[in-house]
Amino acid sequence: MTDSPLKVPLQGSYRPRLLPADFTPPAPPLPIDGGGYGRLPDGRWLELPFLALPDDFDTAIAYLAINQTTFEIEDVLSTAMADMVRHLQPDVVVGMPTFGMVLAAPVAKKLGHSEYVPLGYSRKFWYQDELSEDVVSITSPGKPKQVFIDPRLLERLAGKRVILVEDVISTGGTLAGELRLMQRIGANVVGIVTAVKETNVWEKNLAAIDPSLPALVYAPLKFPLYRKTAAGWMPDPATAPAE
Repeated sequence: MTDSPLKVPLQGSYRPRLLPADFTPPAPPLPIDGGGYGRLPDGRWLELPFLALPDDFDTAIAYLAINQTTFEIEDVLSTAMADMVRHLQPDVVVGMPTFGMVLAAPVAKKLGHSEYVPLGYSRKFWYQDELSEDVVSITSPGKPKQVFIDPRLLERLAGKRVILVEDVISTGGTLAGELRLMQRIGANVVGIVTAVKETNVWEKNLAAIDPSLPALVYAPLKFPLYRKTAAGWMPDPATAPAE
């Protein structure tokens, strides 16, 4: 790897790997510069590189950056996601910003839809504050962002059976805001599908809003938190999502 011409510190590369069904993941502890392994519904494995979290960086997640993966991985994940929610017979697919929209389009296509409804973090001049909600996420800590819906899209959602598409659910902070927004505009959320269930913190947080919400969440991949040891990363079973 060559030095960056911008003279910024290099931090390795982001290379998720799709692995065959007969692959056997190594036993933990896992290398600090390695990744976590999740089994897909078709039997194959996906290795997601570790991302150490602040403040002490002694805890890590297996990190999916869907806009930085191969098209093959995007296709495998969106196919599995569409298959998991097909029985819900949604009228509309809603894509969560920003990375959720990468998956929302192919999920909608694979469900036989001609379009999907995007939400966004950018406030256009014709948007309305009443059609926004504050959201927070594990990878974007600090000041909450606002998620908006274009008022011209309301007619597509009111009274409709809606599936929300995300890339990852971790704390549930992003989804909590988006669920409040859907409720306000009269959409009937019948399911939430995400590529990855990241830990189980979101289960308690969504249940605090409505005890029925955790059961609406579908995902082909599930990962716990990983704790740093002298030998490498160890999965923390207490943080694993429920099956």
